[in-house]
Amino acid sequence: MRHPFRLLALALALAVVPGLAQTTTDKAYFGTWTLNVEKSTYSPGPPPKSSTRTHEDRGNGLIRVTTQGVNAQGNPTFSQYTYRLDGKDYSVVVKGSESVSAVALKGVDAFTATFTSKQDGKVTSTGSRTVSKDGRTMTITTKGTTPQGQPMHNVAAWEKR
Repeated sequence: MRHPFRLLALALALAVVPGLAQTTTDKAYFGTWTLNVEKSTYSPGPPPKSSTRTHEDRGNGLIRVTTQGVNAQGNPTFSQYTYRLDGKDYSVVVKGSESVSAVALKGVDAFTATFTSKQDGKVTSTGSRTVSKDGRTMTITTKGTTPQGQPMHNVAAWEKR
């Protein structure tokens, strides 16, 4: 009789582990981050003049990301989305130069998430977001196509405030 109970306990534990990986992936991301333009690369450029992003735990597995900054032309930018690490599309509110209407994220491990960005249902970029083990830096790598159809590869270096 003990063996069926152990199998049930093991099955429940394994079912919970992926959920833990998804909920712990973004814990290190919570807080406010500032773009370090000098340590970042933007191809094609030019890079934004400044950018700040805030990651908030909204409860129930929901995470809100708000990004505000100034683009290379000196215009203010703003984007915001609320998501779960479930690989499903979530709407993005955008003002300024970025052109994304949906984003989908999946947790990889306790420090990394992958994402796909879309405009009008078409994939425009993919990438990853990794927080350092000490939780002080975050790197967001993005590959895709600009709204003008040019290939894009950005590596943005963020520092926690």
